[in-house]
Amino acid sequence: MMHSSRTEIDKWFIEGTLASDELAVPEVWDPVFDIDRQLVLTKMGPYWKLFLRPEGFVKRFYHFVYPLPVENWVVTEQVKLYDGFCTIAVTLNIRFQATLKYARSNMDILSDLNGHIKTAYEDLVINLIHKELVKLSDGAWVQKGLADIENKISFAVSEMLILQNIQSQTLCTLKPAFKDFPDVQLAQESVYLCVIKKSYELNEAQREELFRQEQEAEKQKLEHKQKQLDQFNRYAELERLKQAKEALNKRLLLEEQEKQLQEQFEIETRLHAEKVKHENTLKEISLEAELEEQKKQETRLRIAEQKSHMETLAHQAKLKAKELEADIAKYETQQARWRESKDKIHTQQIAFEQRQKQMEFEAEIESQKRREQKRLELKKENFKHRKESDVYLRREIELLEREKQHLEQQLATSESTKQDWDDQDQQ
Repeated sequence: MMHSSRTEIDKWFIEGTLASDELAVPEVWDPVFDIDRQLVLTKMGPYWKLFLRPEGFVKRFYHFVYPLPVENWVVTEQVKLYDGFCTIAVTLNIRFQATLKYARSNMDILSDLNGHIKTAYEDLVINLIHKELVKLSDGAWVQKGLADIENKISFAVSEMLILQNIQSQTLCTLKPAFKDFPDVQLAQESVYLCVIKKSYELNEAQREELFRQEQEAEKQKLEHKQKQLDQFNRYAELERLKQAKEALNKRLLLEEQEKQLQEQFEIETRLHAEKVKHENTLKEISLEAELEEQKKQETRLRIAEQKSHMETLAHQAKLKAKELEADIAKYETQQARWRESKDKIHTQQIAFEQRQKQMEFEAEIESQKRREQKRLELKKENFKHRKESDVYLRREIELLEREKQHLEQQLATSESTKQDWDDQDQQ
């Protein structure tokens, strides 16, 4: 039991000291370090001068430059109190830098001032630590912690170094540890009682925290079960709503299917009626088309016959024209032969021709008159034939007009009959 208490008190000192460091601002020096600080030694014969390196410095052959770096120095120490009942582990972190004044006081060791500082002041630092820790004569610090002592040690070390012209920043950490003793000596009775009291307080606090955590866990467990139950109830309600919705959807689907079937039946009935009506209309149109085609066929046949007759007449007219042309050519050929004969006897009958000139001239005129008369008769005959042909064509056209009127009357009669049929069908 004592070993467990010692463990808890040690843990409290470690965690409690760190927590106090985070909450409280330690009283430490706030030095202004210069990481680029350097010393310049000017030496010419017996004369010398030591100063800090200024900005824009140019080194000459008589200059010697010594850096003054910022260094971290860790000092550790074990201090036993109360006849070894308590051991305090001390860790002292010192960040320091030598000043110009300190360097002037130690001209012979300018190249290793930081090493000299750590060697020269280590024992003094340890003495300051012991001086502060021996003041822990009673066990009151067990309740309060060691934060105040850590600050005092840090402040004392920083003050000592600054008095020696050394800029520094110090942080002290104290970690106590206790041993188990079967017999309590009178000299350490108060400290031992304080430790036992603090261990009891820590154990009580731990038990209360453990009980609180158990209560919280039980509460969370009950809340989790309640949430599970609520979730189960919600799932059940959602399932019920889902089934009701599915039933409603199924009923609506069946009603929709019934409505669609009814609409489909009505559409099919209407389509069948329209189909029958359309078939009747097609039959009527087909009959009308056949009648129209028959009429057109008869008209085409009549027109073809008329065209053939006209072509026959035209062919006969062409033949007669050719015969007339042949007669004219024959006459012209005979006339040409007569002229040739006339030319042959012209030289022999010049005198006869002179005498017969008037007679020939009159005969020629008479002959021309006969030819003209014959030509006029041929033209009259041709005109007569054409006139007869025109009369025939006019007669054919009149017949066609009469047939057309007859067909239009039949078509009008057929349309009237069809209208009567449609009216009867609608009735």
